[in-house]
Amino acid sequence: MKKILQFVFLLAFATIPAWSQTCSVPVLTTQADVDNFSSNYPGCTVVNGDLQITSPTVTNLDGLRNVTRITGTLKIHQNPNLTSIAGLTSLKQIDARLSIEDNDKLLTLNGLEHLISPIRGVTVSNNEKLTSIAALAGITRIQGSLSIGGNPALTTLNGLHNVTRVFQSLGIGSNNTLKDLTGLKRLRQVDWSLSIANNKILKNLNGLERLESFSGPLYITGNSALTSIAELAQVKGPATTNFSIDATITNNPLLSDCAIKVVCESIAFVQATISGNAAGCATTEEVRTSQLCTPQTLVRINAGGPAFTTATQKLFVPDQYYAGIDRTSSIASGDILNTTNDVLYRSGRSSPSFSYNIPVVNDQVNVILHFAEIYFGAPGKKGGAKSRQFHVNIEGSRKLTNYDIFAEAGGALRAVQATIPVTVTDGVLNIDFLSGAADIPRVSAIEVVASPTLIPVDNAIVNLGLWSYNTYLKSDSLIVSQVPSTGNPNLNFRSYLKFQLPAGKAAITSAKLRIYGHNSENNKSIAIHAYGINDDSWAEGTIKGDNAPAASTPSLGSVIVNDVYKYYEIDVTSYVNAQRQSGDGIVSLLLNNPDSQSTWVSFASRRAGSNPPQLIYQTLPVVISNTREGLKEISTALETEPEMSSVYPNPVGKQFTVQLSGKHSEDITLDLLNNAGQSYPVATARKAIAGQKAEVDISGLSLSSGIYLLKIKSEATTEVIKLLVTQ
Repeated sequence: MKKILQFVFLLAFATIPAWSQTCSVPVLTTQADVDNFSSNYPGCTVVNGDLQITSPTVTNLDGLRNVTRITGTLKIHQNPNLTSIAGLTSLKQIDARLSIEDNDKLLTLNGLEHLISPIRGVTVSNNEKLTSIAALAGITRIQGSLSIGGNPALTTLNGLHNVTRVFQSLGIGSNNTLKDLTGLKRLRQVDWSLSIANNKILKNLNGLERLESFSGPLYITGNSALTSIAELAQVKGPATTNFSIDATITNNPLLSDCAIKVVCESIAFVQATISGNAAGCATTEEVRTSQLCTPQTLVRINAGGPAFTTATQKLFVPDQYYAGIDRTSSIASGDILNTTNDVLYRSGRSSPSFSYNIPVVNDQVNVILHFAEIYFGAPGKKGGAKSRQFHVNIEGSRKLTNYDIFAEAGGALRAVQATIPVTVTDGVLNIDFLSGAADIPRVSAIEVVASPTLIPVDNAIVNLGLWSYNTYLKSDSLIVSQVPSTGNPNLNFRSYLKFQLPAGKAAITSAKLRIYGHNSENNKSIAIHAYGINDDSWAEGTIKGDNAPAASTPSLGSVIVNDVYKYYEIDVTSYVNAQRQSGDGIVSLLLNNPDSQSTWVSFASRRAGSNPPQLIYQTLPVVISNTREGLKEISTALETEPEMSSVYPNPVGKQFTVQLSGKHSEDITLDLLNNAGQSYPVATARKAIAGQKAEVDISGLSLSSGIYLLKIKSEATTEVIKLLVTQ
């Protein structure tokens, strides 16, 4: 037995040179070097390290037919007369990279058909006559970068159709006759950047529909025929929370729609450069305000009722996701003021205790609760204010305490809404309705929408001591530190933030500044205050202690910061809304520690790469009128200034005011119409002028209490507004 084992061992050892002889090879610089490879390196099948062929005389690689493996990189560079690499037909493995560059007469990559993964990178570039890379079909994963560029005769990427993952960057550029990217049809993941640049006839990104994610920058630039990047709509950005990719989309003159998820996220984090494209994708601001980049509704529920579609095609699904005591209430008819969607408010879920557990994405969301009191204080019913008072908890926190629908709406049979921002972290939004001081809870409808979030367009730190002349350009951190008057002024730092508000004049009902950081010195609790800055001329590239604008307001609010890393919030609603209503679309804020607690507090800046400062806001539409026709559905989208006329107060008494729409022309007339169709001319104190207020006195008219229509007419337009006349 011992002799047999020795024989087997010796036989195995003797066969190694026959199939795995190795050699180290210098650069092959002549056709003779290639042709004589077998004689110069007898029996060599495995090349240790790199194998490079660079020569003005090489026309083929037939002398390399015995090479099966290269442990380094295969470089076929600058061979102007090379027409074929078929001599590599035995090559099965390249441990490092494959690089085929600057071979003007090479037509195909035939010869690499047996090459399989793993491979650490593939570069095929600047091959003037290359028409096919089909020989690369054996590669399924590239453990590095993939770059196909500068091949003007290449019309297709067929040959890469089995690649499922690129572990670093993918670049497709300057391939002037490349028609599409269908050769990448199985690609699912790119671990770093994606670049599509300067491909003259590429019209779309067909072939990337299965791509699920990439984590680095996105470059789409200089593609003169590109009309769509919708094939990237499904792509997810980095998995890390509060982090986004950089997106550069420039000089694609036919590309009019680039509002896809990863681009919208990039814009939100102020990491996008968009210019030189067609209208719709012409500027970063244009894409930011597009419908696809604005927050979308997650769910609408008609509590206690069936599916309902509003006049503006908003669908409220039938009552669902509820738990607890199952009881609803409704009225068959009746006019509900402050809305055009009476049906939505006539029904509701109402019981001593119930909850909704709604599956949503983990995110900051706005919960809009719709209410109407259809019993207490309604005609023929008892009670009124304080007859129904209840609590609402959302995500385990009390949001409404002894909420009184009658009082909040101004009476019975009137719609009212409460908008509440919350953060969902477990995939389920929990809303609990609990009995309070009187009777039982009631809700008519629930909306859940994503919360609009702004990232600073500028932020900066300044020093107020010895380094007050210094500009801290592109800092990853914002610092707040204030010492007492007797302390070292060199340790005094303040931080500035600037936000661009969305277009429109919709009233901002809530604005919270969120800053991520901690007390970086100790575990003391430090009070950080926010102040308004009316001077918006500062910029992070020029601001310093010597020229930094002073606070324009008292403290807007403060937050206690300790040594725990997290987002800290300061309510800045009053200042943000004042800026909005004044027509100033820029909000500048200053962070300081007026208590001079001599402690270094740091926050992530917009350039930190994750957890940037945020301004989370909610808006209500500008009230068109306090009537059924006026207060439309709550919207968290960007609102434009209304053009309809409005009436206030409403219900009306003997006198009221009409704010006339600017779309009217001269000779405006007003008439009241009752339910029988009888018309009452209405006189104004002064001549009614479009775009101005008109004071109305109806004390001289014999009117019964009830619903009337106010008809506003001119040659340009006619409007009808519903009024409730009380006396």
